[in-house]
Amino acid sequence: MRIAIPEYAGRISPVFDTSQRLLVFQRNNRDAFVPLKSLDWSYVPLPARANRLRQNGIDLLLCGGISGWLARQIEAEGIRLVPWLAGDVRQVLNAFVNGRLPDRCFAMPGSWGKRRGYRFRRRGGQ
Repeated sequence: MRIAIPEYAGRISPVFDTSQRLLVFQRNNRDAFVPLKSLDWSYVPLPARANRLRQNGIDLLLCGGISGWLARQIEAEGIRLVPWLAGDVRQVLNAFVNGRLPDRCFAMPGSWGKRRGYRFRRRGGQ
């Protein structure tokens, strides 16, 4: 399994649509995720981003804000999406691995509220 996380200064990039760097992690044989590669995402145009994720073998995207159109494109490629996250890349990845997402401490400001709830998408019944 490969997980992609858009990164800026060690934290999840606030908006996937304009992110410039993508970190890719792969599960090793001990069910831990290790860094696989860092991709320059700055040259990838918005309409090509979903397809480029698929070309890189990405199974899951953990990200901050994302436009509805791009979220639908990513999900149409069969990639699981967990949006509206904020925080240190490693802490968020560890929280995911340990089953602690969704968690209020990793939610983007304004994405967890009494009336709207946490915007967490699950794909494939997981």
